[in-house]
Amino acid sequence: MNLKTVVRWIGVGISALSVIFAILTYLGLWNFLRGDNLLSDVAARFDRSYSEDAGRPVRMGDKEWAPLIRVITKYSHAKLPTDKQPCVFARFKAITSVKNEIGEWTAPTTPTVLLYKDWPGHGAVMPEDYTMVGTIEDLHNWIRNDQADFDFLVRAIIFGVLSACVGMFLALSDKTISQKSGK
Repeated sequence: MNLKTVVRWIGVGISALSVIFAILTYLGLWNFLRGDNLLSDVAARFDRSYSEDAGRPVRMGDKEWAPLIRVITKYSHAKLPTDKQPCVFARFKAITSVKNEIGEWTAPTTPTVLLYKDWPGHGAVMPEDYTMVGTIEDLHNWIRNDQADFDFLVRAIIFGVLSACVGMFLALSDKTISQKSGK
């Protein structure tokens, strides 16, 4: 098998990977594997103020914890302390909320925080015990940005490798043509 054939089949394989990636993105597999679905559930819960689990915090060890910390450290503009480990992610009491026959609404500007002590039930939370990391709206934006950034990165890598294969294939084809014409 010559180099031209190898490059051609690598290009075909990369093209197939691109299609498979797009299908799996459409089916939501990447959001599931990366935990973005879990984060969307947290954001939806924080959007509520009247249901039983409304605003329920996320604790270290919860399945949502690792993806949550990933998006906070990547997208929040908050200066996170390096000498403390966060224990809880929570939202403040809703600034404004409404419940009617259509459903619930909580102000998207309601602040979200990382707490550096267990809460609730472990005494008052003082300002040194938490860092404001954003708002409920920020959380929704972080999730969308995380999904878009992952999609862009993988597509850029796939299309970059595919472009390299096409370039090599064309260069080898040009070389083959030049050799046949005697140049």
